[in-house]
Amino acid sequence: MRRSRWFQPDPPGNDKRASVAWRRIAPVCLGLVLSCAPAGAPRTESFSEIEVRAVYLYNFAAFVDWPASAFETSSAPLRYCALAIPALQDDLREVLSGETVNGHPLELIVAEDRESWRRCHLLYIDHSAQPRLAQVLAATRGRPVLTVSDSEAFAREGGMIGLVRKGGRLRTFINRDAAMRAGIRISSKLLRIATLVSERRQSP
Repeated sequence: MRRSRWFQPDPPGNDKRASVAWRRIAPVCLGLVLSCAPAGAPRTESFSEIEVRAVYLYNFAAFVDWPASAFETSSAPLRYCALAIPALQDDLREVLSGETVNGHPLELIVAEDRESWRRCHLLYIDHSAQPRLAQVLAATRGRPVLTVSDSEAFAREGGMIGLVRKGGRLRTFINRDAAMRAGIRISSKLLRIATLVSERRQSP
């Protein structure tokens, strides 16, 4: 059974360990805004935007289906990769620890070159790795790698999901066609709360 920590309010306190524990037990509801506390509640430093991004990335696995051929066995790990700042990698590793989706344990692996990018199931590229973006998209094109970035333009340039801060919250921009070409199916539940985009046409 799939579990989701999608869209949680801020945890109490300002201890990072308490924040992670809160994410593991807090009830969640698809469609609520993750980055906003209840009305009138003060923001706490413990639930930073970086932590929020890590939880979003965790949850994408629960709303995406990869082809069976993307896994060596039915219980093989679902591999996350992050070309991102160290803080995001640390939070993502913590969020994924001990988690399983559809029988696949979630793990964060090191992926620094073309061959390792192709082994990822979910590959996140943030602003710190933008110079490598074209290389990543070329290396993963047509392969069952869910590509995610923090740029809205990313999904219009051949990437699959842009996870973008707009109006004080994180929003998703999805290129469903790019995902389908790679054999990846995105749940209608996720598509309903996202903005669907198409790729820009290349000039002749």
